[in-house]
Amino acid sequence: MPAVDTVLLPLCVGLTLLGIIATGIAWRRGNKGRVVQGVGLALAPVALYFSGLLRLIWNAVVAVGQWATNMILSPAVWFGLGLLGLCVVLWVVGGLVARRFPSKKKQQSVARTGSAPAAVAGPTGRTSTTPTKGKAAPARGQAKPPVDDDMAEIEALLKSRGID
Repeated sequence: MPAVDTVLLPLCVGLTLLGIIATGIAWRRGNKGRVVQGVGLALAPVALYFSGLLRLIWNAVVAVGQWATNMILSPAVWFGLGLLGLCVVLWVVGGLVARRFPSKKKQQSVARTGSAPAAVAGPTGRTSTTPTKGKAAPARGQAKPPVDDDMAEIEALLKSRGID
């Protein structure tokens, strides 16, 4: 019998006995649904042992423990973790830059067609169809156009009411 089995088999038997005791307590209280659940949980450790899954879990826990103890004293592992962190930071920053500055292809296609988007979003998130660049200078005697879109909407509302 290998060393792993000398640890896992008594552990399984102990967990199964605890499950059977909990099932007995549920039986005495008359909760039949909990009795069925208790029997299922009591059989689970033995089923894991005989299927070999418990040994697999044990080996995974041991491997993670060995990796953690080796990580503490290994500069190579810390270098790898640092590079992994740098990769994540560069990925996030690249996504932010790509959103903030459109690609040159997109800028060239807009320049070639000569069309700008029909609606321009203002600082409040509202859209305005008034162009923001290349406004015509007001004729003499007319008031200067408002600076932002919200003021233009307010002026248009006032003019529609007959207020100058």
